[in-house]
Amino acid sequence: MKLDVYRRKRNFERTPEPSGGRAVSRRRFRYVIQKHGARRLHYDLRLELNGTLKSWAVPRGPSLDPREKRLAVHVEDHPIEYGKFEGVIPRKQYGAGPVLVWDRGVWKPEGDPEEGYRRGRLRFELEGEKLRGGFSLVRSGSPGDKENWLLIKRDDEFASSIEITDAMPYSVQTGRTLEDVAEQRARPRASPAPPRRFAPELATLVERPPSGPEWLHEIKYDGYRVLCRLEDGRARLYSRNGNDLTKRMAAIARAIERLPGLADGWLDGEVVALSADGRTSFPALQSALSDGRDQDLIYYLFDLPWWNGRDLRGEPLTARKQRLATLLSAHSGGTQLRVSDHVRGKGDVFYQQACAFGLEGVVSKRIDAPYRNGRTTDWLKAKCRLRQEFVVGGYTDPAGGRAGLGALLLGLYESDAGLRYCGRVGTGFDDRTLRELRARFGELETKEPPFASPLPREARKGAHWVRPQTVVDVEFAGWTHEGYVRQASYQGVREDKRPRDVVRELPQALAPSGPPPANGRRVRITNADKVLYPEQGVTKEELALYYEAVGEWMLPHVVRRPLTLLRCPEGPHKQCFWQKHATRGMPEELRRVPIAEHGGKDVETYLAVDSLQGVLALVQMGVLEIHVWGSRIDRPDQPDRLIFDIDPDPSLGWDAVLEAVALVYARVLDLGLAGFVRTTGGKGLHVVVPIARRHDWDEAKAFSKALADDIVRRNPGRYTSRLALSARKQKVFIDYLRNARGATAVTNYSTRAKPHAPVAVPLAWEELDSELRSDRYNVRNVYERLRALKRDPWEDFDAARRAITARMKREMGML
Repeated sequence: MKLDVYRRKRNFERTPEPSGGRAVSRRRFRYVIQKHGARRLHYDLRLELNGTLKSWAVPRGPSLDPREKRLAVHVEDHPIEYGKFEGVIPRKQYGAGPVLVWDRGVWKPEGDPEEGYRRGRLRFELEGEKLRGGFSLVRSGSPGDKENWLLIKRDDEFASSIEITDAMPYSVQTGRTLEDVAEQRARPRASPAPPRRFAPELATLVERPPSGPEWLHEIKYDGYRVLCRLEDGRARLYSRNGNDLTKRMAAIARAIERLPGLADGWLDGEVVALSADGRTSFPALQSALSDGRDQDLIYYLFDLPWWNGRDLRGEPLTARKQRLATLLSAHSGGTQLRVSDHVRGKGDVFYQQACAFGLEGVVSKRIDAPYRNGRTTDWLKAKCRLRQEFVVGGYTDPAGGRAGLGALLLGLYESDAGLRYCGRVGTGFDDRTLRELRARFGELETKEPPFASPLPREARKGAHWVRPQTVVDVEFAGWTHEGYVRQASYQGVREDKRPRDVVRELPQALAPSGPPPANGRRVRITNADKVLYPEQGVTKEELALYYEAVGEWMLPHVVRRPLTLLRCPEGPHKQCFWQKHATRGMPEELRRVPIAEHGGKDVETYLAVDSLQGVLALVQMGVLEIHVWGSRIDRPDQPDRLIFDIDPDPSLGWDAVLEAVALVYARVLDLGLAGFVRTTGGKGLHVVVPIARRHDWDEAKAFSKALADDIVRRNPGRYTSRLALSARKQKVFIDYLRNARGATAVTNYSTRAKPHAPVAVPLAWEELDSELRSDRYNVRNVYERLRALKRDPWEDFDAARRAITARMKREMGML
């Protein structure tokens, strides 16, 4: 019988282990890993198969590192009930010592698991509370009672160098440690409570980041610095000056409370909101907080100073970040909690890329430094634009048709000299902000100016003085000789800064660092040397570098849109497949978006990206073509663009394509709309028309069909708008069918799954000529084009949106 060996080894009158019922074969695939403090500490991997738990003793425990091959000794089958056993096996009994449930979940075998087991080669995915991703169990000798197998982590997005057994030693069933179990404590030993208050570490401003290997570099986010305190599993969120933000960010607090393996501690990070282009935006954050949309907030975590009763502030930064990454790797509660990734070394390159992508700047941290409270030189910040906080000392009356106020009068504190006047800011406000600021200042008005320094005449004219209790964030072009800001733009109110702490930030000089090491990346690319385009030798790594280089140009046209992806893990010459719905195990950088289908009867989960990280995650998945909807995820039923795909019959030349594009463009302009053109990386061109988000898909499709039919009617025999191949012979197909709900088109700068790695490239209209071809640009020669451009040819795309009017419909014969 399957459990005879197990039962012969145990005296169930003395051991609390379950004897187990009759083994019943079920098609279920649960797994458990138990930490066993027997004569020698080891971990027991148990996979449910045919009614029992197939078991292996793993002396060193599982590893997340694909380079590690962990010995796994095959032992007797255990009953299914054993998967919940946690307790102490008494002395003089087989396997005496404490046992805890270290991990549990389901295993998903690849192929027939019984055949794989017999052959000694099991491949499977784990979906557990600690372990995730692909693993292999491989028998290294002949079948027998005590077979030696190897447990190997596969190289995927869940692979890591973190020693997970050290980082996460607790039971997933009770939260206890092995010592708790050995001493038969029903609950984990009470740990010292985290401190009630906590002062964060602050970065010193520098002109440029260091570049040596002793530094790591993170993106400087445009949000609120937020500290999170957990005690007994309850989260409280605080600003850097101690204000309680829990109610305003309740969704973030709930997400933290769902983190497995974290009962108490302090987390450090930045709460942000994303703008339409996927970048962090302080105005977007303020809007989300004002409207109570805490579900739109993201908490980027970058440090773990205190964890489950352990003060980690004395540990090196890299050790704290490893624990943090492991903690969040087991989190499956959405995308509101994210680890702030980093690169090591090459700070100058990272800074240049951050500024090129329009980010706020870079934070650099010494890798071996402890966590210190207050401002230190272990953390440095380099900003891409001049930007800092100011204290408001007054405001002016509005002029013209403006309501609320005209400009804010700004100041900074100077040691004992008091508040010094630093100029004014009169741009960057919307109507709502003007009303809110005027209401705020109405309660703070005072008769005398709060500034200690002399004020110029223009600052006094028409000024209303207020008590200096409001801190605002301002971006500006520079300082005048008098110490006033130039070309200032308001960004928002800072509730997390004390007015008396607001001083002028001056960059500090640093000693030069050593030589830079190998490049790092925020998203891990496995099998980086795999050749995806053999004609040019383009590897997976080179493809990732390409998207990093074009990200600034590409992101506005890909973020926050439902995606359809062409995945070619082995390159375009081998098997490829389309995917539009999310499946288990996909990278966390990809956003999951529920969208109704079939008239609202079903809801499917689509994929979207919010940032360059998401695009790089697609590279990791083997995506060679990125196609997007003509609408965004916040309003998927209202398109914001029309697409006309100009597709020639193979018998026609390039001139026929240019002629068709010119006709479509002229007709679009004649109707009062705007048109933009791009190569597709194939054989035709796209004409893309930005429209206001006021129309549904039926209206958009009907209008685009009418326009295509109008061109066909005016030019008989040369064009067609019919999909049938028989109708397209020796004609140019004006494809309007992409203007339907769920239809997609390749996005700007996406690669194509075709030889020589072509890409879809936006053009200026004057670039169309007889020498151009749609596949002219590829992942290698597009850089030269981008360097030569003085401006983005599609820079005015969003500003060119127009509604489809009744007049336009009448001209198309629709009314």
